[in-house]
Amino acid sequence: MSSHLAEVARAKKQLWINFQKETHCHRENWKKEVHELYRQIKQWLLPLESDGLLRYQEDSLPMNGVSPTGGPEEQNNLTIEFFNGATIKLESVDLEVVGAYGRIDMLLGLRRIMILLMEKEGEWILTERYGLEKSPTYEFNQETFEQIVTEFVESFL
Repeated sequence: MSSHLAEVARAKKQLWINFQKETHCHRENWKKEVHELYRQIKQWLLPLESDGLLRYQEDSLPMNGVSPTGGPEEQNNLTIEFFNGATIKLESVDLEVVGAYGRIDMLLGLRRIMILLMEKEGEWILTERYGLEKSPTYEFNQETFEQIVTEFVESFL
């Protein structure tokens, strides 16, 4: 057995171990960010929940496929169900987003809005794709969230 081969294998093993640690840390940080955003959204919805107009449920589901480190990935969801059964679903779908730390999809019927945590700014923004052209982005805050939810509720009978 060549000593060069053993040396290369040891170096690659160490790189792999470091990569696993880094990826695990990244995933844990992402989970914290997602849970904090969901906590904030539930706080914004508290008056509607108190009036019996909606309820929400948070859960984690295994995603199809595996992470680069070989472990299962989890999808953290928040489902908001209104009095008539209509739902808004928020799904943490991706960590591998160019220019962003991660992405959550907000599903309102057939509408899909992407909520991105920006890497450098550490702020949440939202965007909605309409085609191949560049989509506008907006700050994701209580005002924009309430505007989107109001449009959704206005579509009820």
